Amino acid sequence: MPQLFLVRHSEPEMTGVLLGQCDPPLSEVGRAHAPTILESVPLAVVYTSPMRRARETAELIARGAPIVVVEDLREITYGIWDGLTWAEIEAADPEFAANKLRDWRKFTPCSGEPWDQFVARVKRAFEPLQAGPRPAAIVAHAGVNEILGACGQEYGDVHEL
Repeated sequence: MPQLFLVRHSEPEMTGVLLGQCDPPLSEVGRAHAPTILESVPLAVVYTSPMRRARETAELIARGAPIVVVEDLREITYGIWDGLTWAEIEAADPEFAANKLRDWRKFTPCSGEPWDQFVARVKRAFEPLQAGPRPAAIVAHAGVNEILGACGQEYGDVHEL
């Protein structure tokens, strides 16, 4: 059985936008879905991003396991793009939006977090979790889980849900 599970938060109330560090709660669908995640796994600990959608998901899957909030597991911020649809982003700055699509990691929107800083932050957050109790879950975000999955390759038994 895998010992470390990467869980993306359940569906938030805001959809169809770049959430970044917007902090909406889970939707009704998300609240109904979350308890089904890892329902047969007796978790020793659940680590979570401090963002509401992740914390609510963690609370619903923990089933009595301790929940540890890890600040640096929060999602990347897209700065002025947080909470906008792609259509709104393209309308505001079509050239920058086109560049972003060509190389997502190279171009950072105004007041956004550069990709390399985001990667360093998430890797730093993962270091102390490696020696934690197992089985464990990390409840975070798509971008965070992408980085953690790549980090986890060298540690084995890391699976994203």
